[in-house]
Amino acid sequence: MLLQVCAPSWDVPAPVFLPWKTAEFLPPLTKQRKKKQVVFTTATTFIFPLDYGGSAIPSDHGPPIGLAKTHTRQECQYLDSLAPKKSRVLKFDHVERMVLLQQEASYSRKDVAMFCFESFAVQKSRLETNQADDDDDGSGDEARDEDDAEEPPVKRRRRSP
Repeated sequence: MLLQVCAPSWDVPAPVFLPWKTAEFLPPLTKQRKKKQVVFTTATTFIFPLDYGGSAIPSDHGPPIGLAKTHTRQECQYLDSLAPKKSRVLKFDHVERMVLLQQEASYSRKDVAMFCFESFAVQKSRLETNQADDDDDGSGDEARDEDDAEEPPVKRRRRSP
């Protein structure tokens, strides 16, 4: 016995030619990005007087120096007349910072000495914290005692100036 399978015939229309879908009308597959450029014409510089900067503790000993809360003057410069130049951040050693605070910021020797003690206390606290973090990282495989987990953190009082 033979089975004969009849496939239905589908009437498919002939493809339609659409000229706007040809290669010359389609956008390229990879677009070249336009280079964007920003040009500044003026620079405004705010001039701040030197002051005690408690937010930035130096890595060596001595008081931190910073900027006052408000600026004393402002300068505007046209940038098209200036040639670009490279510069580095100026760093002062601890003796220079003490002299600057006394002469430029008009602090007394006693005030500068207090700033030095405060800076030293912050550096010491940071060193102790880093050492404690290093000790915690090294003992990851060892089991902790229950007493260690229940110890409250040590509270430190801050001296008022």
